[in-house]
Amino acid sequence: MSKTGLRKTLSLFLSILLTVTFVMSSAFADDEDKTVRVGWFESPFNITDDQGRRSGYSYEYQRKIAAYTGWNYEYVEGSWIELFHMLECGEIDMLSDVSYTPERAEEILYPSIPMGQEDYYIYIPASSSEIKYNDLSTLSGKYIGVTKGSVQEGIFRNWAEERGLDINVVELEGSEDESLDKMLSGELDAFVTLDSYGNYHSLTPVAMVGSSDFYFAVSKDRPDLLSDLESALFSIQEEDKYYAEHLYDTYLNNSGTESFLSNTELDWLEEHGPIRIGYQDNYLAFCAKDPETGELTGALKDYLEYLSTCLSNAEVEFEAVSYPTAAAAMSALLDGEIDLMFPANFTDYYGELQGFVVSQPLMRTGMLAVVRESDQQSFSKKDDIIVAINAGNPNYELFVENNFPDWTPEHYLDTPACLQAVANGEADCILISNYRYNNISDLCKSLKLTTLSTGVDLDYCFAIKEGNTTLYSIMGKLTTMVPDSVTNASLNYYSTEDAKVTFWDYIKEYFTVVMTVLAVILVIIVLLLANTLRLEHKATEEEQHSKDLSKRVNYDALTSVRNKGAFTEYLSSIKQRIESGEEPDVAVCIFDCNDLKFINDKYGHTRGDEYIKNSCHFICTTFRHSAVFRIGGDEFAAVVMNNDFLIRDELISKFTEQQEAISREAEEPWNKIKIAMGIAVYDKETDTSLDDTVSRADALMYENKKILKGTDDVR
Repeated sequence: MSKTGLRKTLSLFLSILLTVTFVMSSAFADDEDKTVRVGWFESPFNITDDQGRRSGYSYEYQRKIAAYTGWNYEYVEGSWIELFHMLECGEIDMLSDVSYTPERAEEILYPSIPMGQEDYYIYIPASSSEIKYNDLSTLSGKYIGVTKGSVQEGIFRNWAEERGLDINVVELEGSEDESLDKMLSGELDAFVTLDSYGNYHSLTPVAMVGSSDFYFAVSKDRPDLLSDLESALFSIQEEDKYYAEHLYDTYLNNSGTESFLSNTELDWLEEHGPIRIGYQDNYLAFCAKDPETGELTGALKDYLEYLSTCLSNAEVEFEAVSYPTAAAAMSALLDGEIDLMFPANFTDYYGELQGFVVSQPLMRTGMLAVVRESDQQSFSKKDDIIVAINAGNPNYELFVENNFPDWTPEHYLDTPACLQAVANGEADCILISNYRYNNISDLCKSLKLTTLSTGVDLDYCFAIKEGNTTLYSIMGKLTTMVPDSVTNASLNYYSTEDAKVTFWDYIKEYFTVVMTVLAVILVIIVLLLANTLRLEHKATEEEQHSKDLSKRVNYDALTSVRNKGAFTEYLSSIKQRIESGEEPDVAVCIFDCNDLKFINDKYGHTRGDEYIKNSCHFICTTFRHSAVFRIGGDEFAAVVMNNDFLIRDELISKFTEQQEAISREAEEPWNKIKIAMGIAVYDKETDTSLDDTVSRADALMYENKKILKGTDDVR
């Protein structure tokens, strides 16, 4: 071949190579910038907050998929059923929360890996008394709604047929909220939907009808997405095989049926009263009896406080009783003195032998082995290890038996005795929770002891007497409600607090130095004592005067709630938070007590004062977690935040219903409750300051007062 021909051939080859490279680069660029139209239906799967920020089960999962695929999302809003029809028609590319059916598989594409599993429940209004949780025959003849064409419709029909229930199935095509509103308005007796939609305070689940896997489904017009989706889902599972379970716990676990007690459970609580829990004393950071108050302290205290208000249809009361050892608490449980025992870490087999069952774990702790510093390197090579254990602590005894069966346990009176036995060479180690090590760290230092990780965790549970099935069911729901972050924060806090008790160990170690310092201090005290005694009486009088003045300035003498001046100061503190950039959730309630003048004129001011105090007590017990103020003769205000803010609609309904009930039952006018109320939520978009919120609440109160008075002039 000539040089000219060779150059032409090379030139042609380079042209082809550049063209192919450009096409491939363009293809890859298009793939990297691929836009996916994805359905967005408001629910625990897709959440948009007041500031327009997105979150939710599907949203978080989709962002994870985008991290592996490079997709960009275009969100198309609608109800789930509208979006599903759009998916079938190719108007959107992908939709989440789609259950599999062979019929659907002919119209849309499914990956092989589901995005989770969902349960379907029958919900009724919380006020319904016709349908019983423990008598499914009461469903017969009732009108029960279900989303038309949904998987739960087929599951529900089969469920009802298998049980011989004659049910009127009403097929619905609106959104979940619209369907639930139809039930609450009386058009339907019940509604079948996902457990994640059961977060309405006015609903109660009565039966689970089935479950199914759900998927990200892809339009048949976009088969190019399916292979990318498959690859991303596989990579996510490789990264974290429990990823879907974590999302379920975050967005769905506490939003549905787990947050409700059944009628049977509610009846048990009402008849039984407070749940009595026995706990091991002197066991911080987990639990102990406060030496000053005699009350429970430690992480268990915070845990029980969280449990008491986490249910949607009940408040649970607990009564804590201390015992010197875990064994003593266990004996009290079996004797029926208490309902629960904590802490318990026992196998099912041990529980069967003793006559109790255990709940899901409440708390988890890493276990440390405290050993002699000289044995730190050689401890793991020892053949015959003697472990010192506190007498009366079956938790640690069983922990050793299950995890280190070759170790030999020796019992000692308490933890200091166990540590001394290790230091003396009588034992090789003592086991201690990592949360309890602060309690003994100084003593370990003085005895030349150190710690090694065992690599094993210890779970702490509630123990419940065998046969107490209803209580076990209640606690099974409650123990799923507390986030790990709550228990971990409490354990860390009380672990730090517990370190304070080692002060006397420090004094013992440095006795000579401490005594010298104390002698010097004593001389100074003697020299200053006379002057101190002279000034003490004067200081006490001034302090009492200051307290009395503060009370007179900030508190209302008649009702003992804070007054208008305190209300102004309280609002100012919230205003400062808003001005600093915070966006607190806050609402203001304004109350006005009707008929005070009538009661004063007819029955005297003593009865009028009694009416004011009764009204104040009613406001405080309804808005029990809010700051309440008396801002006028017959006017009160409440600043609603935190948990009261979240359930404010429920509290408003409760406020109206209960005051009507009290007024019907009360015979004397001053014992009746007739209070007009207006509530307004602070909105940074419309309110120039919190004062605007107060003004709106005041105006709404007067509108309510007009309705109650039946007149246009109420001022």
